[in-house]
Amino acid sequence: VACDECVGGKYAANAGQSLCNLCPHPLSSVSGSTICSICMDDYYLRNTSADPGDIFKSPTEYCKPCPPNAFCPTNTTLETLVVPQGYWRASSSSAALTECRSFGGDGEAGKTRCAGSELDAGFASR
Repeated sequence: VACDECVGGKYAANAGQSLCNLCPHPLSSVSGSTICSICMDDYYLRNTSADPGDIFKSPTEYCKPCPPNAFCPTNTTLETLVVPQGYWRASSSSAALTECRSFGGDGEAGKTRCAGSELDAGFASR
């Protein structure tokens, strides 16, 4: 008898097992997983070098809530946080997002300068 793979967000404790368990909050998985070791939507994995077994045992130690104004689809890591237009962060190892600000003055001087903006991507760090 062939077994169906567990869908994403569920896992089978042993390969070939027919019972699929929900991943513990805030974890998820890919189809066919025997362990949950990626973070679900709206969370990010803060330590990509962590052992999957450790992540499974202590999910809230590794999966952190998505920072305000960032987007964190399933399987987001700190390095892959989606920073929306109008925001920037100091580096890919920072979870702090900062809103882009306008320079004073009028005309060109008053435009927002921020990486990723349509106006000018060369004036701020990502």
